[in-house]
Amino acid sequence: MNVSTSIRFASLDAAEIALVARVAAASNRLRLLPVAKIATRLGNGSLYPIVTLFLLAARVEEALRFTASAALSLLLAFTIYPLLKKFIARTRPCDYDPSVASELEPMDHYSCPSGHAMTATAYAVSLMVAIPLAAPFAIAMCCTIAWSRVALGHHYVSDVLAGAILGGTLASIVTALLF
Repeated sequence: MNVSTSIRFASLDAAEIALVARVAAASNRLRLLPVAKIATRLGNGSLYPIVTLFLLAARVEEALRFTASAALSLLLAFTIYPLLKKFIARTRPCDYDPSVASELEPMDHYSCPSGHAMTATAYAVSLMVAIPLAAPFAIAMCCTIAWSRVALGHHYVSDVLAGAILGGTLASIVTALLF
């Protein structure tokens, strides 16, 4: 991590670490960390093909257009977030304060934006535009994945918000072009 980046985020990290610690402690106390680990692993990308294959098999009317929109939105998100993370270079909460770390290791070094929140939202927006009745599932999926990232000490709340905003923006542009 470069010094200017650590200085730039020092006050924000200090302000948010208490919230991360509270979410992590509550999740641990309520024995929800196994759920957080599953949500995070599904948010690594394995959930999206499963849901897409289900929609295609069920012959949902907009499944093909949704698949194109979701695929392009995810491709953009998976391309952009690693570049942003390296550019922003924000320290993860689990590196800032090891007491919030879980035994599940982060996939990369930096925190902002949350790639999990970005890709989940990119997928969810595509899904909700194509199949509005899927909105409750899509919103629950995004919220669960975002919560899991904070509960495991991998992200600050602002990281998941930034990821969700970016993912939603990407998918909104893509779906506007395709629908």
